[in-house]
Amino acid sequence: MLFIFLVSASWLLSCNNSSNLGKSSDEKDAVVDPVMVRDSVVIVDSITSMDTASAIMPAETVIQVQIPAETLPVTRLPKTLTSDQQSIHVTITDLEVGQLRISINHSKPDVNIRISQVIRPDGSMDGPFGQQLVYDIKQRGNYTVIINKSNMASGSQVGDVFITMER
Repeated sequence: MLFIFLVSASWLLSCNNSSNLGKSSDEKDAVVDPVMVRDSVVIVDSITSMDTASAIMPAETVIQVQIPAETLPVTRLPKTLTSDQQSIHVTITDLEVGQLRISINHSKPDVNIRISQVIRPDGSMDGPFGQQLVYDIKQRGNYTVIINKSNMASGSQVGDVFITMER
């Protein structure tokens, strides 16, 4: 009986829209000004694509590096992280099928840093990984390697990072 009462009360409350009480039918049918709508929630999926992830983070938090595949190997490419919110995005352009070996080192021992994701040419992602990775390249194109701290571990990533990539 209580359940029926609660369902009925819920239905009655949803039918009784007090914002339309005392308004003419023209006012009720008027278009709502989107600026006046204040109770909106926007959900952004930051995992589905690199463009979405980059749009969420301010530009200064992403250190972007582009490396043509024909210039590999790259030995100890230095980058400096100044906050725990920063990440390094290394894009290797026109990479052929085969293997890519990636290694990251830090200027401090026991630092919280890893290879978080590899974004493939088709937009799909793989990861997380550790500080060393041998990755099978199965399609030709541009690959982006994202390096940052692990949110599942403690410690800082601030300091100098050295990236090595070779075929």
